[in-house]
Amino acid sequence: MTLLVLTDVHKHHGPRELLAGASLQIDPGEKVGLVGPNGCGKTTLLRLITGEEEADGGHIALRRGTRVATVPQRPEFPPGETVRAHVESGLSELRAAQAAHHAASDALDRLHAAPAPDAAEERRLLAEQDRLAHEVEALGGWHTTHRVEQVLAGVGLAAALWDREAHTLSGGEKSRTALARALVVGHELLLLDEPTNHLDLQGIEWIEDYLRGLPGAVLVVSHDRRLLDRAVTAIVEVHEGRLRRFPGGYTQYVQLKEERYLAERRAWEEQQEFIRREDAFIRRYLAGQRAAEARGRRTRLERLEHLPEPRLDVRAPVLHLPEAVAGSDLVLEAEGLSGGYGSRTLFSGVSLRVGRAERVGIVGRNGSGKTTLLKLLAGRAEPLEGGVRHGARATCGYYDQDTGGLLPDGTVQSELRRVFGKLTDQEARDWLARFLFRGDEIDKPVAALSGGERARLCLARLIRGGPTWLALDEPTNHLDLPGTTALEEALSEFQGAIVLVSHDRQLLDDLCTRIVEVGADGLGTARGVRDFPGNYSAWRERRQEEAAARQDERRAAAARRPVKREATSADEAARRPRNPWKLEQLERRIEQLEQELARLHAECARPEVYTSGDRMRDATERIGAAQAELDSALAEWEQRA
Repeated sequence: MTLLVLTDVHKHHGPRELLAGASLQIDPGEKVGLVGPNGCGKTTLLRLITGEEEADGGHIALRRGTRVATVPQRPEFPPGETVRAHVESGLSELRAAQAAHHAASDALDRLHAAPAPDAAEERRLLAEQDRLAHEVEALGGWHTTHRVEQVLAGVGLAAALWDREAHTLSGGEKSRTALARALVVGHELLLLDEPTNHLDLQGIEWIEDYLRGLPGAVLVVSHDRRLLDRAVTAIVEVHEGRLRRFPGGYTQYVQLKEERYLAERRAWEEQQEFIRREDAFIRRYLAGQRAAEARGRRTRLERLEHLPEPRLDVRAPVLHLPEAVAGSDLVLEAEGLSGGYGSRTLFSGVSLRVGRAERVGIVGRNGSGKTTLLKLLAGRAEPLEGGVRHGARATCGYYDQDTGGLLPDGTVQSELRRVFGKLTDQEARDWLARFLFRGDEIDKPVAALSGGERARLCLARLIRGGPTWLALDEPTNHLDLPGTTALEEALSEFQGAIVLVSHDRQLLDDLCTRIVEVGADGLGTARGVRDFPGNYSAWRERRQEEAAARQDERRAAAARRPVKREATSADEAARRPRNPWKLEQLERRIEQLEQELARLHAECARPEVYTSGDRMRDATERIGAAQAELDSALAEWEQRA
């Protein structure tokens, strides 16, 4: 049965009609990506589904009993509530279902212990137990504690934050806490609005896998092209107030949209040619012998439903960057570079050389020091140690992801001319047109600009300075999908070097030929920084190979180590230091725990276990204890190995 149906939905924001007859259907388990230009109504659509806003017309129907999970835009937490407690509060319905299942199992045990069990009552209890077991599975299963910790770690919240009061967190940490709660809540429909905004690359890839494995349906708004390729099975586009559905992921959507555009373009051109011929006939014969025929054609032409001229906006707009000023072969060279803040050193001993026309991507976990390294290389911050030497005539264009250098009381044109005061009006107009500000848009107040418009204005000022190389901090953060594609194409044509920090995996793959990883677990010649040839996918494959090699090395080391001879006397045993966390003991214990968990999960699937409240409760408690011990042992092994 269909989960969600929208029929001819209309919605106005002031005089503007965002949705003009939007219709959509989502079935159970579907994964749907919602795309469209900034301001087209994607977030409004989600709010209409949750009931936070009311439609001006049309109908929205959710299947009866459907649980909808969502993430608030600005999460708030009461004093005293910890991160873990907030996330676990999303499990209240699941735990109630678990308790009801245990109660039904206990009642069944008591019934079986009676001298003459009531067959009808037994059937009722078995049916109730079966219904509750399905409800528990639909809400997320039995292993709640491990799931909460898995999700908290997956969204990038360090274990040190789990027992901290949630209201004391930073804005990004609060958003990740709210996201974690939505992910653990049992639901039939999960609504997500830009879930990757505050996640690092590992967190983005984790949530991508998590969404793919969810049994419930998902409707996600995202500008992450790779997530829209890997985690969804259909794309719904908001187009001129209506919803258009395309099968497959984002890449297939782009192809199908181009094909649809070509077909619509041909139909529009054929209609335009038909109108031109009919107009010519009417003008020629309206006053002649064929006047009746001409009047008939004019009537039919007046009644003709004119096709709108189609636009291919998925790859538009087109940004035009000028040629970079030629400089020396050396753009920059860092030697013995250390960076951090206060008393904390994020990385040290970094030696790095960037040549002309190189494309370098900087990646790493949140807080590892990516932006710090970029600022040091661009000369925007002072290092703790070491230095950076720039090549002859090398001038840097630095892009700040916060776009904070704009005055709120200015306009688009005044902000450009504030930096480049000698530009004439026509020169300013021509330059801003390169960055898609045309006509009256150049007089738009800065305070009224969207995030994408602010980003384009900052890029316009930056490029106008004629830099020989670019240092970009999250340049696609505020851009919609067409804008991201346009920027990527423009950067690929830029002739100077580019060093950028980005969480956009597609951009890192398509643009970069070299990856610098910050926060690289202390590996490499520099503490906390490693340099890899190739793009993002090559770096990721290399890191996976290294992780697999370390795992193989751990297993091989465990197999090679002989079992130590037991003490031959009480005195020898007493002299031996007692340390339960020796490496070889840890490895043996990890293997034992992995085998024990596999055995316990198999035991829970047996009817005689899941139909018995006591046995199921005992098994789930043992699973939780074994999983906690395994997590602790793995963490200890990583530290010691």
